Amino acid sequence: MADLSRVKRTVLLLVTISLLLTSCKDRLDLENVTLVLMEGIDIDKDNNLLIYMSSPVFSKEAKKKNEETVVKAMSPRDARGYFEAKVSALVSTGKLQNLLVSKKLMQHPYWYKLLDVLFRDAKVRANARIIMVDGDVKDVMFFEPENKRRLPLHIAKLLDTAHERNLVEVTTLFTMQRLLYEKGVTPYLTELRREPKEIRLLGTAMLDNNGKYVTSLSLVENELLQILQDEKYQDLTLTVILPEKEKPDTIFHMGTMSFYIKKVNRKIKSSYKDGKFQFDFDLGLPIQITERLFDYNVQDEPQKLEKMINEQLTEEFKKLVSKLQKNKVDPIGLGLYARAFQYHNWKKVQNNWPEAFAEAKITVHVHTKIKDYGEIK
Repeated sequence: MADLSRVKRTVLLLVTISLLLTSCKDRLDLENVTLVLMEGIDIDKDNNLLIYMSSPVFSKEAKKKNEETVVKAMSPRDARGYFEAKVSALVSTGKLQNLLVSKKLMQHPYWYKLLDVLFRDAKVRANARIIMVDGDVKDVMFFEPENKRRLPLHIAKLLDTAHERNLVEVTTLFTMQRLLYEKGVTPYLTELRREPKEIRLLGTAMLDNNGKYVTSLSLVENELLQILQDEKYQDLTLTVILPEKEKPDTIFHMGTMSFYIKKVNRKIKSSYKDGKFQFDFDLGLPIQITERLFDYNVQDEPQKLEKMINEQLTEEFKKLVSKLQKNKVDPIGLGLYARAFQYHNWKKVQNNWPEAFAEAKITVHVHTKIKDYGEIK
């Protein structure tokens, strides 16, 4: 009898506790939510702001996998009401994957102020990727590729894979906010274009401190940039054309050689002389040969081949640095080194770092070491 009474008391206690628990009052069923996976911002020929939204359709009766909507508005937050007047469920940006912004819009300074609602709203996914579109945003938003997953997920995976292969930089909402307000580095983000039958990544767009688009880096230039940044992820592949002893009668570049860079050993020395900052890069690059179209006794004269590779890479780095300085953009983040090691001089230019970067003396010394010749010697 005592055991039965104890059981009753236990059940009563559990029921009381369950009644005191907080319930999910803000729960929404999936069919009652419009999940925004991709958002776009563009301007028309009259400079009217266009806001695009792409969300998945879960209905079995629907023929399309995604629902695309576009409205004219004063700002992205202003567009929310117009969206909810056109879609059949409440709009939610908690699963946002990509934010597309047109190059036309990015050619206007301070366009990033339009992102304030995304930075401010705690429910927005901070890891959403910001992407510059070379062309009209609508061409990407309304694109329906064959044999691909949903377009927002396809673009997100495309960017992440290319970033792992060191081909593009990926900038999220969180990273963008840091880059915009960090004085020692200038912002950058992925650039893509809509082709007739596919989405193609072009490289990385360079922005100035006001967020205005300045120039672009190709896929190869981005690989070199990531070496200078020391942010290489997986094995990085480079191809160079070495001087040929004799040019055969062919249309092919027989001096072509490709190799993996297994690791980046980067050292930077910073100094200040004659009113200019000076940065000296020393790059140690162990490499694995993956392709060689010319005849060469690699094992007998590896130092000679390494020297030729060093010269070609040094020239490529020189061109990249010259391009960055000409356009007054510092995606490498050398301003961070100036602040850390030359703080007294940094204070004089901290509000005008791009100009100081453009006048700095930057040298790159490359030292490759062949670690693997491949199966064919």
